[in-house]
Amino acid sequence: MRKIPKQKRSREMVERLLEATAATLAERGLEDTTTNHIADTAGVSIGSLYQYFPDKEALLDALMERISDKISSSFREHATKLEYVNFDLKTVANYLILYGIDAIKTDPLAQEIINSWNSLPLEKLLDPLEKFFLSMAQPYFVHHYQDYPIQHLEGKLYVLINSTLFTVVRYLQSEPNTTMSERKLAHILSDMIVALLAPQP
Repeated sequence: MRKIPKQKRSREMVERLLEATAATLAERGLEDTTTNHIADTAGVSIGSLYQYFPDKEALLDALMERISDKISSSFREHATKLEYVNFDLKTVANYLILYGIDAIKTDPLAQEIINSWNSLPLEKLLDPLEKFFLSMAQPYFVHHYQDYPIQHLEGKLYVLINSTLFTVVRYLQSEPNTTMSERKLAHILSDMIVALLAPQP
């Protein structure tokens, strides 16, 4: 169990170590990253690192949580600027999917996470993201309550959010070998989202 920082200096040290973890992963990859590498990147002794994180796995857990918070903040900022509640569902879904794909492709750390998908504590990343997207969806569907039924909404959103996340990850892993464009993928996923949430005859 890692030490929970309470003082400002301790919080700054944790942030420094997490920044170093992210930078080292992006540069060396998951398999070639050790706590010694992270300590060197952070410019601290290995003993200082172990005061806050007992091992590499604890660092990865904390980093996944941190990335989840960062992604959530970024999506919220862009969705708010878009004034997403005023657009039709397909437009919103299509925009956010393409935004997410672009954000991953332009971030070396995100690319390493995609490449090491099966070796990381992804529940630390995906569980908060799932809750975040659920919280973002609620005001949208309250605003559009006449267009989309509320019945079973949370269950449907659970399926759609996780299906979309894993499909995007799978696409990015196989992108060099697929002929499908990002826009086509976003179009298909958006259609799926609208179809599942649209009122049934």
